[in-house]
Amino acid sequence: MSKRSTSSKTAASAKPSMLERLPVVQQFSLFSKFLGDSEDLSNTIELWDAIPKYSVTPRQQNAARDEKGRLIVHSYSFLYGKRSCRIQVQPASIQMEDGSFKDFYPCADEELVEEVLRKVFADQQYGRHDARESESWVKFSLQMIRKELRKRGKSRSVDEIKRSIEILAKTHISFYVDDDQEPLYMNPILTDVTRVTRAKFLKDPSVMWWAKLPALVSKSVNELTYRQFNYGKLMRMRSQLARWLHKRLAHNYTFAGILNPYSINFTTIQNASGLLAYARTQQNVQALEKALTELQESSVLASWDKEVRRGTHNRIQEIKYTLIPDVEFIKEMKAANARVRDSREAINSAGVTSSQHAVNKADPTW
Repeated sequence: MSKRSTSSKTAASAKPSMLERLPVVQQFSLFSKFLGDSEDLSNTIELWDAIPKYSVTPRQQNAARDEKGRLIVHSYSFLYGKRSCRIQVQPASIQMEDGSFKDFYPCADEELVEEVLRKVFADQQYGRHDARESESWVKFSLQMIRKELRKRGKSRSVDEIKRSIEILAKTHISFYVDDDQEPLYMNPILTDVTRVTRAKFLKDPSVMWWAKLPALVSKSVNELTYRQFNYGKLMRMRSQLARWLHKRLAHNYTFAGILNPYSINFTTIQNASGLLAYARTQQNVQALEKALTELQESSVLASWDKEVRRGTHNRIQEIKYTLIPDVEFIKEMKAANARVRDSREAINSAGVTSSQHAVNKADPTW
């Protein structure tokens, strides 16, 4: 074995012990501190949560694979605020039990696993954040994820969780803004994953996996561009579109009130989520309205109404939805607003440098 390979393995094995010694910085302390029952709260992330990276369903993937199980790079254009954006998703190549390889785009399974990992990260016992390097790390075990998913009604086997982590680590995301030919951001969803083999676990059951979270998550932690939301409620939702709408409302609907309804167009939801890809418009409308009904059942919305605009041959051109928030959601948004205010005051009083104002000018809300 070469000296170079030996030293690189030593560095890799030393990384977890180095991360354990990282002090808890002010930014991460604020990210981990919630107003309310922390067990059911987590954070939305500016920009990162707006990128439709989990939008290709397993059924669509099955139809798109070639005879060798391969998928092409998935490209999708969408609007982020008023900015034209594009995402390219290079699929993960996963070795199957028979030794063959099969490509996967990340989908709802991986979305849920990432959601759990971010929840675990917010616990200072398992999360590490390096503000200077803008790096965020989470340590976890497969059983920890399995128990959390089962607790939230989203049971997955250890093998399924393992595969999801592999897909998250091998999928490559490139994010472009406007007409730029160079990506603003490119990386796997999880990087520097340090696995725990069965042999390691049998030798030391306390040993845990490590993974580095996306740089856009770290950027949000540093710049306070996250907002708390009801994670417990989100994890109970059956529809991926309902979960997407819930997070969008939690991040953007800061003025929630009975007399302040939230208006959004069907085409906006279709474009921004990437989750309404049926061939017929009516099927997409039905899927969206089913998700809105689930938001009502989850006490996010009290009610909703729609105004349909039709064109020639009575075809639907646009639908404007008016959403009335539930009293429970209004309370949650007031708590999230108070947390933002408290966090900014804490940062200012501590004299920690933050580019919050610059970020607000540069990045539109999703």
